[in-house]
Amino acid sequence: MDLMTPALGLIFWQSIIFLISFILLSSFAWKPINNFIENREKFILDSINDAKKKKNQIKEIKNKKNQIIKKTEIMKNLIINEAFKRKKKIEKEAKKKAILICDSLIKKTNLLINNNKKMALEEFKKEILNNSIILSERILKKKNNFFVKDLIQNIIY
Repeated sequence: MDLMTPALGLIFWQSIIFLISFILLSSFAWKPINNFIENREKFILDSINDAKKKKNQIKEIKNKKNQIIKKTEIMKNLIINEAFKRKKKIEKEAKKKAILICDSLIKKTNLLINNNKKMALEEFKKEILNNSIILSERILKKKNNFFVKDLIQNIIY
């Protein structure tokens, strides 16, 4: 059973070699490895914290962007509403001006028509008067001629 149970000397020398290697490794290898692992862990934690900060900054930027978009939409709607109000106001003013211009043109044309009617009526009256004068002259001439003929005949006979 020598193979299954180690001798006491073997255990002693293995323990001494293990302790020497443990001391050597702990003094020379484990400190740099631990320092490297700690530095790496610190770097990873810093990176995670930076990523969280960046994520929060991105959220803030998105929130600000959304607020700006909402404000610009509100401003856009206000501007559009103001433009529609101005458009309606300008249309009303233009309509009023057009109505005033049309009314003044209608009044002027009515005055012109009335003046032309009066002038035409006066001219018609003058024509009638002239025609009646001419007609009365002719009638008078005929009557006068008849009267003269009658007188002449009366005188002669």
